[in-house]
Amino acid sequence: MVNNYKRFIEKAKSTASEFISSRSEERDEGIIELNPQYYVELKAIADMQHTTVQAIVNGIIVQYLASVPYESTPISVDQKEDNPLLYLDGICKLED
Repeated sequence: MVNNYKRFIEKAKSTASEFISSRSEERDEGIIELNPQYYVELKAIADMQHTTVQAIVNGIIVQYLASVPYESTPISVDQKEDNPLLYLDGICKLED
């Protein structure tokens, strides 16, 4: 019975360790590194504006993405027939 308990504890530790390491890897995907000098400059601006560096950077990214033309992959007729909502999406884009 003690051996079963020890195996259970080891398995739980192993599973927890794998879960924690996979979670930290997932978080790393959403992280970007800034040039330290840019960070210092943005931090000073953020402090003056009572905001955060993240808010400033997110705003810059939104402006950049709005200015860059993005061509999505064309949707085939077969895909539209399989999913009629794609027709609606195309109609909405025409009106924009």
